[in-house]
Amino acid sequence: MSDDRFRPAAGGTGATVIGLDLGGTKIAAALFGPDGTVLARHTRPTPARDGAAAVLDALAGAAAAVDPGRLATALGVAAAGVVDPRTGMVTSATDSILGWAGTALGTGLADRTGYPVACDNDVRATAGPELAALTARHPGGGSLLFVAVGTGVGGAVAVDGRMLHGASGLAGHLGHLSSPEAAGLACTCGATGHLEVIASGPGIAAHYERLAGARADRLETVAARAGQGDPAAVRAITTGAAATGRVLGGLANALGPDRVVVGGGVPRIGPLYGDALTAAFTAELMPPLRGLLPRAPLYGADAAVLGAAALTTTLPLHHQGVLR
Repeated sequence: MSDDRFRPAAGGTGATVIGLDLGGTKIAAALFGPDGTVLARHTRPTPARDGAAAVLDALAGAAAAVDPGRLATALGVAAAGVVDPRTGMVTSATDSILGWAGTALGTGLADRTGYPVACDNDVRATAGPELAALTARHPGGGSLLFVAVGTGVGGAVAVDGRMLHGASGLAGHLGHLSSPEAAGLACTCGATGHLEVIASGPGIAAHYERLAGARADRLETVAARAGQGDPAAVRAITTGAAATGRVLGGLANALGPDRVVVGGGVPRIGPLYGDALTAAFTAELMPPLRGLLPRAPLYGADAAVLGAAALTTTLPLHHQGVLR
């Protein structure tokens, strides 16, 4: 969306709240008014190599930067890694943030800021406004399948209006479903054959290198070569896209979603990717779901901070001074 106001169904919390989006390279912060208006913004680098305490300090600093007058009543944080919103713990994480697994995110941030803190995985938080918009159209509670394809492959699943979190906050990690296209390839989680290693941006670039025997420093390089007709580049992109589409189609059959959303940076490389994903997705669908198509996200760059702020109304709040 182009302005700084969001639909109340997705963005209005009824209070002034802070939303923080923690990624491996950047922290984004926004202060939202009761109607969802963005009152202030701030970004800073993530000190990802300096350890969990430094990251928590940086998050607290970002919160202070957007709310110097202490207007907010609560803070929501959308964080990289596997996050259990009930305990406020980061239960698992890659090494993109050093020492992040095992961090007491909820109480650690509450201790540093004095705000009550709600926290969740960044992709589930980003999917929250999508679910709110969907349930506004489905009073009985809509069902959503959301995937974010970027440096990794993350996801979120909501059934009948309720976001699923699962044991230890693991629900929705779609990148760790098995994919035939990834057979034998090592995944960052320690297993082999998972979707992420063939469908993520780095996964597509690595597959191109295996096919072509040539270096590709990033996904955009592969996309540019595909645009020039390089058959290995075309195959690497369409293989990753089709693998994602097949996994999403199978999940759609299992969950019966009203809406399927495909976000993240990888789909933005163009129609070669999108067409291959859609074709593979629709080929998997059972008859009652035919006509269901993957859609782009409703919200833009603010989706994660907006979703983080909305967590304060839907998830447990963690308070300072609580024993961990």
